[in-house]
Amino acid sequence: MNKITITVEISDKMIEDILCTAFEGGITYWAENVSCKDNDDMKKVGGWKHEYLTKTKLKDAIMYIHDIETGERYPITKKSIIDALQKMDNPEYKYTKALKRILDGQWDADDADIVVQTACFGQVFFG
Repeated sequence: MNKITITVEISDKMIEDILCTAFEGGITYWAENVSCKDNDDMKKVGGWKHEYLTKTKLKDAIMYIHDIETGERYPITKKSIIDALQKMDNPEYKYTKALKRILDGQWDADDADIVVQTACFGQVFFG
């Protein structure tokens, strides 16, 4: 089979929407809290956690997803989200349909969960 590679722009708004969907329902069965490395900076950008990684001026901005059972914190960055979307384009990873729904603007909480887990762990562990 012949393949081509295309470039798709991932807007900050798309990242915000994916995180909002994840934080409001997609990850709530395995995560109980989201925190920022720099809470003062988060307040400066408006206090909305799903917008923090796209609005902050800090180049090393990190958010943490807290495991509901262990309390362990898993880091997530804007770059890790973009890398997760890129990984989802690989047919061997088996999430190309979820990526297509995201790029078409038709994703749901399960798709947002896949992005966040891939960004945190490099793969899907839960669900």
